Amino acid sequence: MLWLCVPIGAPLPLLMQVVEASSTQLGLLSASWQAAMLVQIPAALISERMRRRKFFWAAACIPHRILWGAPALIPILLPEQRAQWPFWIIASLSLSNVFANLGTASWSSWMADIVPAETAGAFWSLRQRAVSAGLIVGTAWYGWILDHQTSPESMRGFQWVFLLCALFGISDILVHLLVDEPAPARVADGIPLRERLRAPFKTPGFGALTLAMAFWTGAQSLVGYTLALPGFFSMVHLHSSFGANYSQASYLFISAALGAAIFSNKLGAWMDKAGAGAVMQRLVFWAPISLLTWWLAVPGEAVCFGHRFPLAVGWMAVTGLVQGGLYVGTLLCQFRLTQMHMPNEGRTVAMALHWSLAGLGGAVGAFCGGWIKGAIETAGMPAFLGGRYAYDVLVLLHLLLAWCCVLPLCRKLARADLSFLRSA
Repeated sequence: MLWLCVPIGAPLPLLMQVVEASSTQLGLLSASWQAAMLVQIPAALISERMRRRKFFWAAACIPHRILWGAPALIPILLPEQRAQWPFWIIASLSLSNVFANLGTASWSSWMADIVPAETAGAFWSLRQRAVSAGLIVGTAWYGWILDHQTSPESMRGFQWVFLLCALFGISDILVHLLVDEPAPARVADGIPLRERLRAPFKTPGFGALTLAMAFWTGAQSLVGYTLALPGFFSMVHLHSSFGANYSQASYLFISAALGAAIFSNKLGAWMDKAGAGAVMQRLVFWAPISLLTWWLAVPGEAVCFGHRFPLAVGWMAVTGLVQGGLYVGTLLCQFRLTQMHMPNEGRTVAMALHWSLAGLGGAVGAFCGGWIKGAIETAGMPAFLGGRYAYDVLVLLHLLLAWCCVLPLCRKLARADLSFLRSA
């Protein structure tokens, strides 16, 4: 988490703002994270023929983590070409995302084999509390570093943050190599490629789950959420519209991580009892409603214990507790549902298909979010919405997409989940 809170938290979007990247470029960078998931499919086909998944994963992810140090090196290598920094940052991090996704399906399949199905809800709940603790510590630390750089336009703070990000990312891989790996279920030789790709869709619930998650990932990416946590557009919105500094902009991320840790304490038992599909249905309904609190964020300052901060930061930090719990809850439900609706044989390819298609939806959502935000900022806010912000329009579109496209599919998953619980 000490590396992951840089890609999905405040440092990356705030870096892009300092190098004067446009809203479209910001959306393109977010979309590259999701679109790169498509490489999971050929990577899964290769790794299923290997005896050990974790070494394939490590070999792919080491260059992925090293490339996250690129934003620290680009100002040194190209000091006189500042206008080109956004292009080179996007290019290097997009390449990093490709390497990352070469190993993602192997990691997902490996984790699914480790976690017992009957207690998976409790496990993901416990894991989320540990993850949230790392996110909170890392985000606060990196925010402090960024606020203590020499000047608002200096890259020194960002250079330190991204070098540390790469260091911790490689350390994460080394720790994972100590984790046990059960022998994967082998795929019979001679099965045509088309059959291997079609096989997961014959598993009940796989198609509905994958389509639902493609829409849901797209809906989240539209408002700049990555892995169910706020980032990209929301962080930039706090910084540019309400004057939040780097640490203050990260309060929302810290609050969401804390809310996720608190809510996940109950979520695991709820999933194991009621079924992840039923829980997912309720969370997808309420999560977009909680995001409407952005419409109540207004300019102004507040003072608490002698600390002065934008009023919008305080308001969103409080409501972020609820948002973090609900949105991370949907991610944990997705982990649980993928375990339920994946075949044991050919699981790595099935995981790759699921996350690739979900990522494709996220890429479309992220790019559209950046394009819509940039278009509104250029043309002005629609008259019927008053003097609001472009980000508020994205929030409304997020709600419509979630309720009109994701909820109907979640109802099907809830019925399939009920049958699974009865048979268990």
